[in-house]
Amino acid sequence: MPEPNRKWILPVPEETLITLPNLPAWAVLSLILGVAAAESLAFVGLVLPGVALLFALAFAAGSSGLDLGACLAMALAGALLGDGVSFWLGKHSTDRIRNLSLVKRHPAWLEQGERFFARWGGLSILLGRFIGPLRPVIPFAAGSCQMPTPRFMLYNLLSALGWAPAYLLPGYFTGRGLQAMPPALEPLLWLVAGLVFVLLAWQQLHHRLHPDSVLSQRLGQLLPGPWPPSPLVMLISTAGLLLLSTALTLSPSGENLNQTLLPTLSALGALLPKTVLAVTLLGDLELALILALATSLFGALWLRQTQAWGVILGTLTVIALNVLLKHLFAIDRPEQAALTTFSFPSGHASAAAAWIGLTCTWWAHNRPHAQRHNSYLVAAPLILLIGLSRCLLGVHWPLDVVAGIAEGLAVAAVYRIWLYRYPAKTLAPPGWLGALLILTLGYVAWQLGPAALAYRIG
Repeated sequence: MPEPNRKWILPVPEETLITLPNLPAWAVLSLILGVAAAESLAFVGLVLPGVALLFALAFAAGSSGLDLGACLAMALAGALLGDGVSFWLGKHSTDRIRNLSLVKRHPAWLEQGERFFARWGGLSILLGRFIGPLRPVIPFAAGSCQMPTPRFMLYNLLSALGWAPAYLLPGYFTGRGLQAMPPALEPLLWLVAGLVFVLLAWQQLHHRLHPDSVLSQRLGQLLPGPWPPSPLVMLISTAGLLLLSTALTLSPSGENLNQTLLPTLSALGALLPKTVLAVTLLGDLELALILALATSLFGALWLRQTQAWGVILGTLTVIALNVLLKHLFAIDRPEQAALTTFSFPSGHASAAAAWIGLTCTWWAHNRPHAQRHNSYLVAAPLILLIGLSRCLLGVHWPLDVVAGIAEGLAVAAVYRIWLYRYPAKTLAPPGWLGALLILTLGYVAWQLGPAALAYRIG
């Protein structure tokens, strides 16, 4: 195969792969203490993406060999401190806190915590520690209800003893594995850790951008006109990610990143090639068009929703944009790839992000925030797996996949912004998602044999 087309490569000096900041041990431990305390502090934890931050800090601690006992002690101390301060505020300053303008604008915060505490009593402190929206409110509610201090301290200690390892150990052992695994597998661990952090950060951010949240309202005040904060943040971040992945692809640093990650990923994909191929078929352009068109026809003709036409129009837009970008940059695929068309961005990744993202957006747009959030949580890992399968098959560079996903999600975000102004009057039935699942499984079963030949999988 000819050498990759380099006409667009930017003359940027060679750089190493992503590395952690060289923070001293006391700084990492202090950050763990501070984030754990803030995550549990009354009302502060409602807007702080503490789960994602603690995962990143635990990963940094594990990869640098910090003592696990010290990390757990800092997390435990922070959890005890945050809940303790919240309890003290509820016990001694409840009237002052209730009269704050921020709390008055969001009475549901306290009401939900007080109802939970009234129902479960001391057990609510154990349970609430692991329920995101309640964690920063329950100790304050316990204090305002004048729970005896020794009893609260006992429940606080028991809950923190379980919370600290549950939130720290996954990130710590992932980082620890960076030291133990062979150097050839280190890029894979970085990739997994990065994906987990991105998913956690996105989940935490979207959860805190529900329409009644402080963060959403503050962003709404900064935006011109009736721009909805949540999809606008998604549009800006995905458009920025598309530009960043493009710039990296055209630079020596991006070439180094691609060539470092791809051999490990393709070797991993060779362990279960048929399974990886079945996953990658979910991003076939034919399937994307079939399902997007079926959804639009169902919504427009059966539910009388003209808004549903956005699913097929958005999918066609992404496919057309992808073809344009492929020919604009003319980046060759990896050597030994079974396919010969241009590589950047990944058409499968963009098509999957388009039909899944647009369908999910249409189905959930006029539902409560919690239902939208849960539907996005189901869709996000599926989109990532389809994109990752392209690297596992060795037919796309990793940055091709990043750009493709960003491309599809950016169009889905534009569609969501439009639906804010023109929402459908009827709800799409949950059974339609089941129908799409049946169609998808049927397509995969039908195409698995021919696809194995096309991808040279025996």
